[in-house]
Amino acid sequence: MSNLLKSALEKERSHYSEKLFQIGVYNKEVMNKMTISELRKEYAYFFRSIPNHKKYPYTR
Repeated sequence: MSNLLKSALEKERSHYSEKLFQIGVYNKEVMNKMTISELRKEYAYFFRSIPNHKKYPYTR
């Protein structure tokens, strides 16, 4: 079970690191020092942030 968990965490880390590296946010040296939680937060900030839209754009 622990090997499965290690493998999953390593895949998750490499996914987030690769995506953040592709857009040039961080270099690999910095990302290696970041925790998985920090990588998740940064990924969410850059890839999942949705601009604020008005709930009813056609009404005032």
